[in-house]
Amino acid sequence: MKLSDSWRATLAASCVHLVMGANLPYLPVWMEKIAGMSGAEIAGASTIAMIIRIVAGPLAAGIAQDRGLRATLASAMAVSFAGYALLFPDSPRAVDFLLCVLIYSALNVAGPLFEAILVYGTRAGRPDYGQGRALVSLAFVIANLAGGAILGAFGPNWVLAYLVLTAAMATAAPLFTKQGARQVVPKRTLVSTFRDGFALYRIDGVFPFIMAAALIQATHGAYYAFASNIWIAQGIGGGHIGALWATGVGAEILLLLVSSRLLGGFTPQALLWIGGLGAVLRWLLAGFVLPVETVYAQQTLHALTFAVTHIATMRFLQASLPDDKLPLAYAVNGALVFGPIMAVTSLVAGLAYDTLAPGGIAAQTRLYWIMIPVAVAGLVVARSTSRVPAAP
Repeated sequence: MKLSDSWRATLAASCVHLVMGANLPYLPVWMEKIAGMSGAEIAGASTIAMIIRIVAGPLAAGIAQDRGLRATLASAMAVSFAGYALLFPDSPRAVDFLLCVLIYSALNVAGPLFEAILVYGTRAGRPDYGQGRALVSLAFVIANLAGGAILGAFGPNWVLAYLVLTAAMATAAPLFTKQGARQVVPKRTLVSTFRDGFALYRIDGVFPFIMAAALIQATHGAYYAFASNIWIAQGIGGGHIGALWATGVGAEILLLLVSSRLLGGFTPQALLWIGGLGAVLRWLLAGFVLPVETVYAQQTLHALTFAVTHIATMRFLQASLPDDKLPLAYAVNGALVFGPIMAVTSLVAGLAYDTLAPGGIAAQTRLYWIMIPVAVAGLVVARSTSRVPAAP
């Protein structure tokens, strides 16, 4: 049976998420337990990758325009595959660190590319974009659970073996998607991307809102970098860790599915406040050593801290900018605002992880409290976003 273009695009994006869904929670565990890296080194690898993204993101978009989306995405995933394959337990730590920077950079580049392939490939068939995106998110959850089960049963090295296998799949899968998707990615030079991107922030009210949203999203820096490591130190098993990550993503997916009905009456500013207050509550609770049952409940707050803030940002941009400026706005926000602020919070979390480690798990969990002032700063900035600019 021949697969439709929509299914090919959905499967390719799902393969990418089978990698991302295990890389995010479990590569930091391998870096600490096998490679012997410090918290600063673990956070530093992702921080450097976020800085590289400022240039690599627009460059990848230009390459995709010239060479095609599927070849560019396959190349990015091939880089991640090579990075995983070259990681060895007994290799020099400096080499492992550089390879992890390479892996994080490749996956940062791959994110917008698989989204573009999914948008283009599902235009004229089933599954449509919404259905395809739900299946891609399901693949992320499966990777959370599979990686946690492998970690609990066999240890971090076998999680690395899983990443090698799935990265190989994600390298091949885009090559079977529909050719000719070049027009999905706007062709821009690096200079024009920066110039036109910063010009968007001169529109009344745009920059304060984006800055507030970026600060709230950046509070996830400690969570993304060290949640699995902290849960392991707390004595929580790999199966539970996978389920905890899946709980957060599952809550996010459920909220996104009902967002138009449940959140339709809220302004973007109100949603931003909900996300910011949710972040304050979430990281306050995360700073305590909680029973695993309570941690499951606390994980559902991911629907507020991530999903509601994301919805607020998308609605605000759609109401504030012309349609032809939206793709640029999404790319620029990730590269120039969200990425750098997240890089700072991740690095600060890494330094705090090392500083608090001698005090045991009760002290180490307090690194989450460092994220609370960042969320409060986001709420303070949000006060200046008193209105949505007139729709274009």
